[in-house]
Amino acid sequence: MFSGKREDTTPKYDKVDTLIGKSASFNGNLEAEGTVRIEGTFEGEMNIKGDIVLGETGKVIGNMVGTNAHIAGRVEGNVKVKGQLHLTPTAYIGGDIEVGNLVVDEGAVFTGKCLMGNNTMQSVEINKTDLKLGGKPLPK
Repeated sequence: MFSGKREDTTPKYDKVDTLIGKSASFNGNLEAEGTVRIEGTFEGEMNIKGDIVLGETGKVIGNMVGTNAHIAGRVEGNVKVKGQLHLTPTAYIGGDIEVGNLVVDEGAVFTGKCLMGNNTMQSVEINKTDLKLGGKPLPK
């Protein structure tokens, strides 16, 4: 009756595949697989086939797309994750979010719109010039 396998969206934060350190600053677009951890400053679009960890010292200016995200730093942009978005007490998001599951710790700040549910991300496409969701550009 049911066909196909469900995608595993269990957070996998224990192994880091890509790291932007505390003293690093990155400007541009990032496409990666696995877990990405940001402790420094990232400015641009991020499309991760895996999990995103933004440490307390981390700052992202731009849109983020991934499987799960654990946010302890500052995001100025939209966040889209298929699985869980966890906002710790030091987290700040100034933008819209689309998530499968949302966890907000006391003290976290979120200013924007929220769309939550299992079917929030039907298809994510990457164009070389801008990030798109279902063929439409992400709002800035």
